[in-house]
Amino acid sequence: MSYSKNVTADKVVGKRNIPEGTIIFDQPAELGYICPICQNEAYHKDEDYYDERLQWSEYNGFLWCSVCNLDIPSCLCVPGLNKKGRKRGTQHYQHYGLKDAIKIYLASIQDATE
Repeated sequence: MSYSKNVTADKVVGKRNIPEGTIIFDQPAELGYICPICQNEAYHKDEDYYDERLQWSEYNGFLWCSVCNLDIPSCLCVPGLNKKGRKRGTQHYQHYGLKDAIKIYLASIQDATE
């Protein structure tokens, strides 16, 4: 299988700099991230989604979905942003989804430019 490549993401945010031998403890699924494309197929447990198919992308601020074979900006995979039952325009969406997405987006851009 060939993995997705995103030349623009590479130029804009660059690749992650993970020192050799580093162990990443928290995987995207453990932090609640979910693929915004194939979210309905994610494992549903205790009224919450657990998407173990997402991995940290080689690009800063991105996640990679093994099903979609696509690098997706992490702010689009925010917990609460895409879950069923949380409609845009509601206070819950604005507080837990959109505000978290904005924070993650800005942190990602800041990390990439440093």
